[in-house]
Amino acid sequence: MISKEEIEKLAELSRLKLGEEEIAALQKDISSILDYVGQISALEGGEIKKEVGLNHNVMREDIPYVKENPLLESRDAVLEALPKREGDYAVVRKILHKND
Repeated sequence: MISKEEIEKLAELSRLKLGEEEIAALQKDISSILDYVGQISALEGGEIKKEVGLNHNVMREDIPYVKENPLLESRDAVLEALPKREGDYAVVRKILHKND
């Protein structure tokens, strides 16, 4: 099990202030995580491949969709399609708020 001192050192490096209850909870959680990582590390490569099986990402070829779209062919057509613009820039509504 990871020691209280190690948790305190990790908290210090992370610039966190932890209470006694949080330290005790983290001792348990981090120890569980390290035990699990140890179990995974102990597996041989063949066992990991069996676990993965057919669960993998299937990627399609990255081909751009092109259908008769005038916006794909002309920069000017794109600029003309903007609802509001200033020169070559789109004008959008401000969404950031300053909290006081």
